[in-house]
Formats: sequence, C-alpha cells, structure tokens
Amino acid sequence: MEGLQGGGGGGSEREKPSTSSTSAPVSAVATFWKDFDLEKERTILDEQGLRIAENQENSQKNRRKLAESTRDFKKTSNEEKLALFNSLLKGYQEEVDKLTKRAKFGENAFLNIYHKLYEAPDPYPVLNSVAVSTYKLMLYPDPSTGYTFFEKDAKLFDLESENRKMKVELEEFRTESTHLKNQQATIRRLEERTRQLEQQVTTYFCV
Repeated sequence: MEGLQGGGGGGSEREKPSTSSTSAPVSAVATFWKDFDLEKERTILDEQGLRIAENQENSQKNRRKLAESTRDFKKTSNEEKLALFNSLLKGYQEEVDKLTKRAKFGENAFLNIYHKLYEAPDPYPVLNSVAVSTYKLMLYPDPSTGYTFFEKDAKLFDLESENRKMKVELEEFRTESTHLKNQQATIRRLEERTRQLEQQVTTYFCV
C-alpha cells in the first residue's frame, strides 16, 4: 500500500510533502478543511466504528462456538471424529473467511481516512498565528486611534451609553417642544379672542 509500505532492505517510506505545513497560508488551510468536511467524515467513522465493534462481537461468539465444537470433537470416538471432521473444518474455514473480511474492512477504513489526512495542512500554526495577532491587536494601541482593543471597546460602550442618553433627552425636548407649541397656539387663540372682545366693546360704546 503506497505511503505505508517500504522497500526491501530497510526501504524508503513515502516522502513527506515538500511544502511545510507551517508555511501554509490561511486560505489554503481553510480551503482544505472546508473541502474535507469534518462532520461528514466523523459520521462515516462512527458508522465504521459501529460495524467494527459488531464484527468483533460476532467474531468472539464464533470463536467460543468453535472452541466448544473442538472440545466436543476431542471427546468423540475415532469413528465419530471422521463424521464430524468435515463440519468442524468448515466452521474454521468460515471463521477464517470472516476474519479476512473483517481485517480488509478495517484496513480500508484506515486507508480511506489516512489518504485524506496525509496531505492535510497542520491547522495549529495558522490558528496560533491568528491567536497571537488577535492578542497583539487587543493588547497594543491601534496607530490610527491610539486606543487598545479594550480601550476602544470601553470607549464604544461609553459612546453608546451617551448616545442612548442623548436620544432620551432629545425625545424629552421634542415632547416639551410640542407642549410649548400647543401653549403658543392656545395663547394666540386667546389673544385673538381678546381682540375680538375689545372690538365688540368699542363698537358697543360708540353706538
């Protein structure tokens, strides 16, 4: 099997990728793991794991049955052994076939995930680099603002609080302004009514 087998006399193992995983760009790491689809592979591995466990359990049961059949075979007479031999031999052959299939299934499951992961870029260097960069951004001042991440966060919180306060005050001013406008309208109506009454009084006394 390519990648796992070596040549004779010590041989050579499959060569590692020439590109170091530490130099893999973020985009390459992200693209690989997106295409890899970890959730899908985990589902496949779960199914394979359950099947392997089931095969192991069945194999143990079959071996116990063969052991019992072998003990019974040893207890029989030579004449009976001749009659039982073919049946016992068939049982061993069937178990060997099952073990062969079980081993092949396990190998295929391993090689499937092995081949997919062999070229996988190590995500640690990228994640570590992102973590360090994030830490620096949070710890050191931003040249454009002079604030650290935490200071900017606190400043933003203060601005948001002040903005909410100003909105409340603005609404209060609007309410007060509306009230004043209503008062002014009332005053104008009263003034107009007063002028009308004065005119009526003047007209009355002049007649």
